[in-house]
Amino acid sequence: MVDVQTIGVLVTAASVSVAVIYYMFTLRINMKAREMETCRLAMSDMSSQTGLNRYATVMTLEWKDYDDFNQKYGYSNPEMFGKWCSQFFMLESMGVLVKSGVAPAETMYYLGCYGVIYLWEKYKGIIQSRRDAAWGQDYMVNLEYLAGEMMKIKAIHDPSYSIPEPFRYSPNK
Repeated sequence: MVDVQTIGVLVTAASVSVAVIYYMFTLRINMKAREMETCRLAMSDMSSQTGLNRYATVMTLEWKDYDDFNQKYGYSNPEMFGKWCSQFFMLESMGVLVKSGVAPAETMYYLGCYGVIYLWEKYKGIIQSRRDAAWGQDYMVNLEYLAGEMMKIKAIHDPSYSIPEPFRYSPNK
């Protein structure tokens, strides 16, 4: 025979179990909402007119070699230095979000982050030169990671895709 006290203990245990499960679901929903807000904030600059203008400007820069790049777009030209550096650091930050799992790579791809593929292709020689010259081999590794992840997704969706020639930078053009 079950007495009232046993029923009370069972009801209490069931209530605590339901509360724990509810808390776990709520926590997971809130974490997903924060992740999506982080993705949205990260993409808001990139997809703004200012961000798109900056990307277009950075993608039209030309140079002969690393020294020419530094002379034209380095510290002596603060406006251009600011444009390419802010573009690089914004994408570096997005790479951190993808690498850490906060922003799913597939989500970032569909939000337009695939443009990093072209930027990486054009600037990988400059980035490697900056790594060798001063900043170390970890310079812009998250930008590189992001470009690699975007290219993997692109290859899944279109296995025949290759980077168009205009985006392959050749300083001898």
